[in-house]
Amino acid sequence: MSIPEEIKQLFKSIPTIAFSTVDKNGNPNVVAIASKKIVSEDTIWIIDTFFKKTKENILQNNKIAIAMWKDGRGYQIKGLATYHSEGATFEEAKEWILELKPKKIVKGVAEVKITEIFSITPNYNEAGKKIV
Repeated sequence: MSIPEEIKQLFKSIPTIAFSTVDKNGNPNVVAIASKKIVSEDTIWIIDTFFKKTKENILQNNKIAIAMWKDGRGYQIKGLATYHSEGATFEEAKEWILELKPKKIVKGVAEVKITEIFSITPNYNEAGKKIV
């Protein structure tokens, strides 16, 4: 899995994404996320500052979706999340975000392994089209 360059650039350029999780009973939850980073060709970090239901959901059901859009183009990223509140991944993510936002409280990081990417661009040729 490799994130296409256009999608990487969009991800980096927008200040906030929609991050959705689902609990063990299928109840959805979506939050706005500003502290995010692509860390490899198939991995994204989502920093936990305020998670409550989001963290609970990841621990119960690790399937997630991210939606992002700008100027009439949009994508949905699906993946599997692992929550870290200690260890090497947590420490590396914490160091990264505190360099950018020194006063941020970091409770954890959701490490997302991307499984699929779809277009959510609102036109008949692209909406719902699988990208990778």
